[in-house]
Amino acid sequence: MEPEVLKVLLLWAGCAVIAVIIRCAPLWRAVWRRLQRVHARWEGRRMLPISTRPIEAIAQDARRLGRRFREPPRGVSFAKFEGTRRAYDKVLAEGCLALGIEHLLDVLPPGMELDAERRRVEWRLYSAGLRLDDAA
Repeated sequence: MEPEVLKVLLLWAGCAVIAVIIRCAPLWRAVWRRLQRVHARWEGRRMLPISTRPIEAIAQDARRLGRRFREPPRGVSFAKFEGTRRAYDKVLAEGCLALGIEHLLDVLPPGMELDAERRRVEWRLYSAGLRLDDAA
């Protein structure tokens, strides 16, 4: 075959391949989305990391720190109160990790959203059987 004819055939073959790719783009996107959904479902089945402490110790710390957080002594400094709040949030997050509950305590800044998330997490932990009140 002559080089000119070969160049023309390769050009037409390239155009045909590009046309097929463009024509099948919605199909490829659908396949890609399906693969992403399957991957997300598979990731959800992955084993949860296991907490290093027993759940009883986590519950005891949560009760102790929760009492200090909700009823701080008179005249407590802001630094001490903030340290108690952070420690309480950390223990709640550890309880969530141990029981496989999702939370946003580590990412939200202090404020109303964090307070709402803390209440939600406390309720979820209570519903999962982790008693955070003193009557447990």
